[in-house]
Amino acid sequence: MRKITSIGIHCSATRPSWYEGKSNGQKVAEIKRWHVQDRGWSDIGYNYIICRDGEVKNGRPIERTPAHAKGHNKGSVGICLLGGHGGTRDDDFAENFTPEQEVALRDLIAKLKEQHKIRKIWGHNEVSSKACPCWDVKAWLKG
Repeated sequence: MRKITSIGIHCSATRPSWYEGKSNGQKVAEIKRWHVQDRGWSDIGYNYIICRDGEVKNGRPIERTPAHAKGHNKGSVGICLLGGHGGTRDDDFAENFTPEQEVALRDLIAKLKEQHKIRKIWGHNEVSSKACPCWDVKAWLKG
């Protein structure tokens, strides 16, 4: 198993109604298609995807380094929440995501902290000039 010390959090920048009527598996498959076919990556970039109903889906196997934040992939886990379209870096979590996603994210973070020596949890907007994940992760963690 690779050494994991950080968690990077992202959003898919999709609307709440994106792929309405499709299964969560189909939604994850579409993101994988974006990464593999459109970007030429070997797999989906995230290790986990949290769907609007709170279901956590596996992405790239945890044993493999994710491709989610250039220069910050080694030693990290990438988590993506579906949603965030039109969001800004100063939004509150609830403006773009569901209560079910919040519970699932907090539970996943706790599980990862039990399994690995996590020293840092960061939002994509902390390591790039993007709005993603469309809220202040550090403030949210304290709340």
